[in-house]
Amino acid sequence: MPGASEPKKFSFTKKERLLKRTEFLAVTGGGKKSHTANFIVFIRPNTLAFSRIGITVSKKVGISVERNRIKRLVREFFRLNKAGIETGTDIVVIAKKGAAGKDFKEVSRELGRALIPVSKCLSGDMEEKRD
Repeated sequence: MPGASEPKKFSFTKKERLLKRTEFLAVTGGGKKSHTANFIVFIRPNTLAFSRIGITVSKKVGISVERNRIKRLVREFFRLNKAGIETGTDIVVIAKKGAAGKDFKEVSRELGRALIPVSKCLSGDMEEKRD
């Protein structure tokens, strides 16, 4: 069976999630902040060989169905794009009120713009230029 010991490229395991309040606070307190129309994204380097993500969606965003849908869309974006995100980073995504009505394409476009330039800035590959 090929690749039995290596992790699957498009999997999303529990170790790739930020679950504890202290982890969230460490990223939001000491991370680099980026705004999009519907999300606030914090990114901070970690000492691990993989990236982790935490998602926060408050009740102000919508009913539970809408909040859970946003979380599923953000997790799916991370699962499909984690190879393009700088390894060894912790990411916290906070949804704003307008995120409730967005589809996967719009969420992917916003998070892609927010995560890829920031991760390249952390590694020194790209100059920080914001319009």
